[in-house]
Amino acid sequence: MTKKTAQNQIEAPVRPPIVAVLGHVDHGKTSILDYIRKTKIADKEEGGITQHIGSYQIDVPETVKKKYPNAPDKISFIDTPGHEAFGAMRSRGVEACDIAILVVAANDGVKPQTIESINYIHDAKIISLVCINKIDLPNINLESVKKQLNKAGIKLEEYGGDIPLVKVSAKTGEGIDKLIETIIFLADFYQIKSDKISPFQGVVIESTLSKFKGITATIFVKQGNLKLADEVISENQIFKIRALYDWQGKSLSGVNPGDPVEILGWKNIPAVGSLIYKKDESEIINKPHQDIEPIKQKPLMVENQPDQSDIKKIKIIIKADTVGTLEAVVNGLNIDVDIIQKGVGLISESDILLAKTAKAIVIGFNQKPLPQVSKLAQSEKVLIKIYNIIYQLFDEIRDVSEAINKGDLVTILGEAKVLNLYNFKNETILGAKVVSGRIARGDQVKIKRNNEEIGKNRIKSLKHFKDEITKAEAGAEIGIGLAQKTEILTGDSIISIG
Repeated sequence: MTKKTAQNQIEAPVRPPIVAVLGHVDHGKTSILDYIRKTKIADKEEGGITQHIGSYQIDVPETVKKKYPNAPDKISFIDTPGHEAFGAMRSRGVEACDIAILVVAANDGVKPQTIESINYIHDAKIISLVCINKIDLPNINLESVKKQLNKAGIKLEEYGGDIPLVKVSAKTGEGIDKLIETIIFLADFYQIKSDKISPFQGVVIESTLSKFKGITATIFVKQGNLKLADEVISENQIFKIRALYDWQGKSLSGVNPGDPVEILGWKNIPAVGSLIYKKDESEIINKPHQDIEPIKQKPLMVENQPDQSDIKKIKIIIKADTVGTLEAVVNGLNIDVDIIQKGVGLISESDILLAKTAKAIVIGFNQKPLPQVSKLAQSEKVLIKIYNIIYQLFDEIRDVSEAINKGDLVTILGEAKVLNLYNFKNETILGAKVVSGRIARGDQVKIKRNNEEIGKNRIKSLKHFKDEITKAEAGAEIGIGLAQKTEILTGDSIISIG
């Protein structure tokens, strides 16, 4: 690893080092940061996994400052997702940082995204350290993990290399102080500095369209400083800084090198990884604007147009909460789908109308439609699927795609759960509760037990207490009579299909 020796930084003041936390999914990256900053972010993550790039900043403990009197007062962190779909996010996290922490679980060792993270670190020639987490677990073999790391190209100090290793437990806090001290040691040894009077430069690590704030982007300040009302340029847009917020949402008047900050004032959603400069310090680089626009793929198929292939494609419209998650969803769909449109922000009425015309499914990732949009979708018979966990999205879209090509795709109209069984005039009546959608007399139904289909039938009769009814909505308790005799057990699902 090469020590940074930029001449204009030799006498420059220290700044907070920017530290990216990388590693395989569920190895404890966010949990380590939680312990450091005394929050519970990991508990709030959908599915227990990080799905966004997070930026945080902590104060360096006084005990560490006494050892390193010239150390910076703060450390800035980038938390990157571990799931394979978020590879581009991890790559950008490395590109924006000064130091990379490679987190490896002591009970799991080196895994696919560990290797991927190692490759990013090597390609970018970033200062790095290894953090072995979960040392509180029984029956772990640290020597085995170290050998795996050595085989993967990580040359640890204890094996004659220059990469330090720290053992921690994000659960008990053991080793966390040593981890912070090691970061500060590396920042001091490699002279991570930046002059506040240098021309301002920042890098966008995430951007989104907020319902309340409009277009926002989180950046890290690489050099120089930024203040409210400064005029800046990014790609081909010029705008004035309307607001600055730190990672906790506190309003700021200005930011310095090494600081993460959320910026308001953008005219267009910036591409993640794009650079930002002050207008009076840089020349405008004329590049084509990279906004989120409908994808110009194949023309929509119309009824009288013959199929061009035996393989039928599912048509989808995707709306996500941030540019980074949108990118991960689009790149992670490793099946052949027609993406009619993609974008950041709330699912809109225009999305529903386009989906109706294109006969597409609307997918929302971390985005829920407003009530009026849901009502329009229902009246136009457009299916909206909402996901908060990326691998569930991939699994279900893959299943739907397979069902289309097998001719098994059906519309689920409603579902009822069997609570009791009654014998009435030699006929079994199912006492059930409608858990979603609606159940109607005459519906064709699938019967599922433990998520496996055990048969199909038809609803012959439907009652609410003693009253004959034609339809029951979610929440209603009903009696169901089936047209054919079928072995039913309590707990079975009656799924109405169209």
